[in-house]
Amino acid sequence: MTLTPPVLDDLTWDAMVEAAKRRIPAESLGEWTLHAPVDPGITLVELLAYLLEQQLFRLDQVPDELVVAVLSLLGVAGPRPAVPATTVLELGASEPCVVAAGAVLSRDPLERVTFTLLDDVAVLPFDSTGTRLIVGGSDRSADLAAGRGVPLLPSTGEAAEFRVVLRRSDLGRSDLGRSDLGRSDLGRSDLGRSDTTRPPAGARLSLLFELDAGVRSPASWSPLAVGDVPPPAELIWSWFRPGDEDEEARIRDVADGTAGLRRSGIVTLPLPNRPWTELGLRVRTRAATYASPSVLLALVPNSGAAAQRETRTAAGPELSGQVAAWLRLPGQHLELPDARGRLLDADVRVVRGGEGQEWEQTTALTFAGPADRLFLLDRENGELRFGDGLTGAIPVPDQPDAVEAEYTLGGGAAGNGGRTANWFVLRGAPEGVLVTARNPVPAEGGTDPETVAAARSRAGDELAEVTRAVTAADFEDLAVSTPGVAVARAHAGIGSHPEYPGTPVPGAVTVRVVPDVRRDDTAFAADDFVAAVRPDPGLLAAVLGRLACARLIGTELFVCPPRYRRADLRVTLATRPADPASVIRALRVGLRRFLDPVVGDDGEGWPFGGPLRPSALRKVAQEAVGEAADVTAVAIGLDGKAAREDCTDVPVRPGELVAAGDMAVDVAKECGR
Repeated sequence: MTLTPPVLDDLTWDAMVEAAKRRIPAESLGEWTLHAPVDPGITLVELLAYLLEQQLFRLDQVPDELVVAVLSLLGVAGPRPAVPATTVLELGASEPCVVAAGAVLSRDPLERVTFTLLDDVAVLPFDSTGTRLIVGGSDRSADLAAGRGVPLLPSTGEAAEFRVVLRRSDLGRSDLGRSDLGRSDLGRSDLGRSDTTRPPAGARLSLLFELDAGVRSPASWSPLAVGDVPPPAELIWSWFRPGDEDEEARIRDVADGTAGLRRSGIVTLPLPNRPWTELGLRVRTRAATYASPSVLLALVPNSGAAAQRETRTAAGPELSGQVAAWLRLPGQHLELPDARGRLLDADVRVVRGGEGQEWEQTTALTFAGPADRLFLLDRENGELRFGDGLTGAIPVPDQPDAVEAEYTLGGGAAGNGGRTANWFVLRGAPEGVLVTARNPVPAEGGTDPETVAAARSRAGDELAEVTRAVTAADFEDLAVSTPGVAVARAHAGIGSHPEYPGTPVPGAVTVRVVPDVRRDDTAFAADDFVAAVRPDPGLLAAVLGRLACARLIGTELFVCPPRYRRADLRVTLATRPADPASVIRALRVGLRRFLDPVVGDDGEGWPFGGPLRPSALRKVAQEAVGEAADVTAVAIGLDGKAAREDCTDVPVRPGELVAAGDMAVDVAKECGR
């Protein structure tokens, strides 16, 4: 919930005067009889009411500094700064090169919105149009090029693999060699016509894997990304020679930003130490323990993450004019070059007494002492504001040129935007090389600074968040909100121990989690539909780590997959429908959705321990087929037992879920599948 601000200025002058007059007879024991305005005592009452009204008015005007200070006392962070937008840039160049981290690029003709490359990117003669994808022995390159998602690794738990073949492209004819901003086209690269490719020394191949992972698993470059997310399966990366796939070299040094294909990310790999004209990359796992198959949307080489931020340094003549005007008095400020409206953070170094002093940024000076070297950041005016000598020290440099500021520009919603090829390099390109770029994914995540009012409203929500696991609801809430992994539902069994089923164990808690996987009519109708979805080992480890930090001391904690009871169904129809295939498909979709542990009939998933009711199943089946058929009965067979018609409910033990099994359809005693 949100805390409601108290209203202190709720008394008026008239109300206070009337309240005082009503107390006069009792307080004066009846001796004060004249209560008219001409009485000097009434005049004094009116004066005091006037003064009290003014004090209440001032008391109700809470300054922003006080709000920030109170938030700090409550353990709530003050107004959040601007957040830079992030994206991924696919780089192209007139010749193979390495674009170093820190290169500044922009798509803004005014060059006010700039992005900085976060890691080194080797620009090699590859592009996404020349990339082949082989999954399960089938070439899925056409599906990938058309934007149709391609499942990479299944959720069967068995060994699986996929392969990527990167073919050399002519950089001179690549779309990356063109700019829509009027810059000249790149010429042909001699490398594009050579027989072999020799990359720059120490270069690493960078590949963007854009996956259909959902919002609960933010991409590795996103401001919301979670570090050290356990992978859903162990992947083995290796190079192979196309045409001779038996020759394989395992890659040891892999920087996997996808966390085992859990989320979108950039993977960087060392190149094989041999001449090559095309590269074969094999990705395999001994056990595909995914909750659902990872779906690839795009595979882009020569990619690197970039953030809407740019670091600059101001010193000497840039600041000496302002510093020379400083006095040893409160109110000192420092305006940074080109920072108005874009200042994100800063560090200041002041030389005093021949020694450099580091000054730090803070959100409030309320609790600062006279010797604390702190300053406030004014983004709107691009300034740094220092203390008054009581709350925060006053800077006193030795010389006007003895102040140096390293600051960052960027952040805000202005950096958000869609895909475009209008990028150009401002600073940091290799000498003599023309580098251009496009962003295959949108630039997202940029937010403007939070206001004090917004921070005050957020405080109520943060204070109401569950941080300790005491009750069953606490365990379930914390499990579902585990960052970096997609958990749909959780059930906490207090006193439940996996090794002692049915016997309460004091101090034991077993939390069973259901992963959040995509569910739609296509999935429910598929022949390979998996009803009993199970979390991957990485998800279980992430939930266990979160709950272990929140549990009470002495609690024996277990995080496990759900326990499923297989339910085979037999639907009886009164007459044979005109289109049996469509009726069977509708029944399959409707009943599978109704029993599904993720969505269920109400979107919340089948309730843990919820019994199977034949009457409810019959109603769902009739609604699924509509007027195409008349459903007379639904028989239930649990745990492999033969389905039999019975009007009584089929019980399910507490904490268990139901998985839809086989479904048969009887029509006038003629059974059809």
